[in-house]
Amino acid sequence: MKSLLRNIRVFVVLFAVLFALVIAGVIAQSSRARTTWLEAAGEDKAALRSRYRSAGEIISADGVVLAGRDKRGNRRYADDDVLAEAALHLVGDYTHNITNTLESLWQDHLLGSGRPFLTQMKLDFAGQGLEGDDLLLTVHSDLMVASARALKGKRGAVAIMNYKTGEVYALVSKPSVAPKNVIAWKDIPDTALFNRALLGRYVPGSTFKIVTATAFLNQGEYPYDMTVDCRGKEALMPGGVFERYMKKTHGKLAIERAFATSCNHYFGYIGLLLGPDSLERAANELAFNTELTLDRLKITPSVCDIGHEDNAAITWAAIGQPGGQDRESVTPLHLAMIASAIGNGGVMRQPYVVEATRTPMGDVKPLAHNDNVATLDRNVTDKLSEMMRAVVTDGTGTKAYVKGLDIRGKTGTANVMDEEGNMTTNNLFTGFIADESMPYAIGVVLEDAVSGTAAAVAGKLLKLTASKVR
Repeated sequence: MKSLLRNIRVFVVLFAVLFALVIAGVIAQSSRARTTWLEAAGEDKAALRSRYRSAGEIISADGVVLAGRDKRGNRRYADDDVLAEAALHLVGDYTHNITNTLESLWQDHLLGSGRPFLTQMKLDFAGQGLEGDDLLLTVHSDLMVASARALKGKRGAVAIMNYKTGEVYALVSKPSVAPKNVIAWKDIPDTALFNRALLGRYVPGSTFKIVTATAFLNQGEYPYDMTVDCRGKEALMPGGVFERYMKKTHGKLAIERAFATSCNHYFGYIGLLLGPDSLERAANELAFNTELTLDRLKITPSVCDIGHEDNAAITWAAIGQPGGQDRESVTPLHLAMIASAIGNGGVMRQPYVVEATRTPMGDVKPLAHNDNVATLDRNVTDKLSEMMRAVVTDGTGTKAYVKGLDIRGKTGTANVMDEEGNMTTNNLFTGFIADESMPYAIGVVLEDAVSGTAAAVAGKLLKLTASKVR
């Protein structure tokens, strides 16, 4: 009897050892295959195509596949051509010809590498160990398409986000091109691969008056109701700001009306009173000069670097049109974030676009998104919000007005030199819907565009967002 029990124990131990060796072999082989494929993929497009036959899908918030597999198992992108081009700068391509994209920077999840040991073992036993995870996004395909159509024939970008949560609903840059052209590396228009929404460095123009107004509202030395006489086309001082496009003056006005009419004389004057240090502090509060990211994607930092050259230069910097050694720039997504902070009572949420990952077995893992980028004084942002309301109701941003929606915003016009040295005008808008049931913010930049065009695009897209996202 004892001999029988001893033999049984030996058999159990041997079986356990053999079982462990089999499991280790399966996992090692799976890992070796993944490693081999990844190494090959890094060197050869054919190998990448082969590896991506098992890659996870990239899916929009409304369930549309932005990157997946066709019937033959090859990597494919959105069936709708407009959507495929609209999503290119965000999604990317499997050859990684565009690098600051989900296909490139989330490759480990999409190709199924680096998973926890138990998760990988579970998938290996299910025969799905070589399949990648899906990325579930916050963007909405219909808003991406609408944004692309609003930008048709233009150069520029649109960013739409939820100012309560940080979810990005649309992120579109134009010009763009079909993913198949990028993969084949042919027929790519000039700058079509440049992600203007995240990487574009745009002179902010009068949208920077939000910063100057913030600096003024933060200080206690000068009275809130202080007035300034607008001089129209007459310069505030030799070499200082003037109203380039006005035939008459704004007259005597305080900050509310000056903000609504975007009076250069008023903001140039108070910028001079406050000085460059106060302007830079206010800019930093609004996340200028700050490293920003969108999940793993890089965002070019918006810049506010105002020197102490002369008084005339400071007046130009205060209205968002820097000269000399002064530098001011903003990205379209950061424009949406600035509006978000004001709409959200001073809290600027960290934007994100990847809501969750999903394993081949359907297990969904939501990602943590609880960070704030900046927090401003609620009293200041409440005043800014009211001032932004007047911009849309009877100021420079009336083209953003939509009946039934409380849209608030700030327009901007920036004169810049193009690549050929010619003066051109960019048009900008940052705004939001002041309604907690529709907490949506937008940033729009249009290159070489007529004044008011960005506001019109913003109003149209905010109206669509309010009707589509609930």
